[in-house]
Amino acid sequence: MVGLGSQADPLDRLRLRFVAVAALGLLGLAALWRPLGTEWALAAAAPGTYLAAYAWTSLDANRPSDGDDPRARLGPANLITLFRGWLAAVLAGAVVASPPSPWVPAALFAGAVGLDAVDGAVARRTTETVLGARVDGATDALAVLVGASVAVALGSLPAWYLVAGGVWYAYAGSLWRRRRTGAPVYELPPSRVRPLVGTAQFAVVALALLPGVGGAGGSEGVVWLTALAGVSLAALLGSFARDWAAATGRLGRDDPPVSAEGNGG
Repeated sequence: MVGLGSQADPLDRLRLRFVAVAALGLLGLAALWRPLGTEWALAAAAPGTYLAAYAWTSLDANRPSDGDDPRARLGPANLITLFRGWLAAVLAGAVVASPPSPWVPAALFAGAVGLDAVDGAVARRTTETVLGARVDGATDALAVLVGASVAVALGSLPAWYLVAGGVWYAYAGSLWRRRRTGAPVYELPPSRVRPLVGTAQFAVVALALLPGVGGAGGSEGVVWLTALAGVSLAALLGSFARDWAAATGRLGRDDPPVSAEGNGG
């Protein structure tokens, strides 16, 4: 029987702790059932379940990149990242149900993306793990996808901007398929542009969710926000195309292939 004692395997202890965190997230969602409604809670459960499943299957990567054994504790940075994911999941309810206040979607999205800088800073001060990098990238992608979906539902962004929320999944799925078939996958080179492109998507969605901006701001608001979304999306697609070419060796690589950990944007 697996326990939390010192004799338990670190990965088993980590799994039990993760189950406790997931249960806490479920209780938090249940607490929002009455004020937000059944449709909202059910819509939020789907992305929340996805992110929990993604993190669960990556728990063995809760280690530094040097390949040490998995750590038994999630650590504060990972907990902040999971909370960001919970906020993004709750935001998904606004796709199918009217928020109790027009500021609720904006506040949820601001929390989900604003804490991105916090979990990164905490990770650098404590221990950066492979799990943290993976879940952080998945959380960023989920926040953009859910936020864009809400903005489209509110009429603040055109439907084609949903591509910004789906491109990470296409990228990650392509590299997963390459690894499954034994094709080489390379580590991404450092990039100063990549974080800026990701931040641009956060800014577009944040503006679209603000009351009085976008669809609620009249035709002029839609025009300038649509133009900004188009430029940001083009930059994002260009960034992912470059990263995909680098990760698959099409740009020419001298280093040995490794398993890619994903792309934040």
